[in-house]
Amino acid sequence: MAVDILKISKDAIEASKKYDDVINASIGMFYDEDKTIGGMPTVSKAIKGLTDEEILPYPAVDGGMIFKKNVISWVLGQYEESIRKHMFINACATPGGSGAIAATFSIFSKPGDSIFVSDIRWQYERFADRAKLNVFEHQLFDGDHFNLKSFRERLVELCKKQHEVIVIVNDPCHNPTGFTLSEQEFKDIIYILNEMKDNSIVFLYDLAYLEYSHESDNRIKISHLPMLQSHVLTIIGFSGSKTFGAYGLRLGAAIMISSNEDKVKAAYPKYVNEARGSWSAAPTASIELFNKFQIAENKKNFLKDLAKINTLVQKRSQSFVSQAKAIGLKTHPFRSGFYTVVLTKDPEKDYLKLAEHRIFGVPMNGGVRFALCSLSLKDIEGLPQKIKTILNL
Repeated sequence: MAVDILKISKDAIEASKKYDDVINASIGMFYDEDKTIGGMPTVSKAIKGLTDEEILPYPAVDGGMIFKKNVISWVLGQYEESIRKHMFINACATPGGSGAIAATFSIFSKPGDSIFVSDIRWQYERFADRAKLNVFEHQLFDGDHFNLKSFRERLVELCKKQHEVIVIVNDPCHNPTGFTLSEQEFKDIIYILNEMKDNSIVFLYDLAYLEYSHESDNRIKISHLPMLQSHVLTIIGFSGSKTFGAYGLRLGAAIMISSNEDKVKAAYPKYVNEARGSWSAAPTASIELFNKFQIAENKKNFLKDLAKINTLVQKRSQSFVSQAKAIGLKTHPFRSGFYTVVLTKDPEKDYLKLAEHRIFGVPMNGGVRFALCSLSLKDIEGLPQKIKTILNL
């Protein structure tokens, strides 16, 4: 369902100028309890401290050696050394995680191909449309768990039709459901990808919300990437924009990982060429901002800010989900993250009905998504009951 989320947010903002009771749960940005966006003082301070030399010049197209080293270390965390023992790695800066997705579709597909995605998902089809690609779906859920049976059966089906297949997994804190794969579910996905030995698999691992997971170890699944065999090239789509709450600065990276050195060597120049021929280069200010948070003291202070935000976002989400459960308002399985989806029979009609009551969510396949990260605890109190009443669910 191709909807303009930014337009919905703008409509909500315009409505809030007239009314005091507007609920704007349309867009995935963190707001404080007083509805201001400056949730990370360390980031705001670092942005204001950037010099002209750190803002105005052209950067390297790939972000430069320092950035690439830093972003790989940031994402792989404590598992970097062990992963490097078994895998070849490179990276290219992109404008947000979106840039990594768009570039991957352009590089590893040709018009008429299909990408492999779940039936409940973020708007990957917008990027697919641009690259003239089709969408080939598997079912995301089997009850409260990931539907491994559908994933395997549908991937086998697509692999019979198409040699090179882009497989997208959005985890942790799946957008739009808030679902997070268990470690075993992730390993099972790897086993299935390894079964497709006659195909060239591009595993697009979209972990935009990595830092907002409430797993005991949010990088343990990354540590299993060396299990992937040589016919698989992993592309990690990293979003610095989400990580640092600096949504408009558009910072991201495509991190290429494979046990097959030739795959990484072939992919890297293609990303650089794609960048130069489309967005030219990621913003210098974003790259320099990210590099500043590799300094130990800066990172320590940032992680304190992040912990506060994570605690509050989870408190908001749990409040909504527990209220919904208590009154029988159905949502998809939720574990952590920015969003949840209320299940409805006619999402487009129901979204409009809610908007008439100044509650702004986003219509998705199977329901209406609510960005709980942007709502205060006060906003969330009683919201499930309002939704249930308005939609007569």
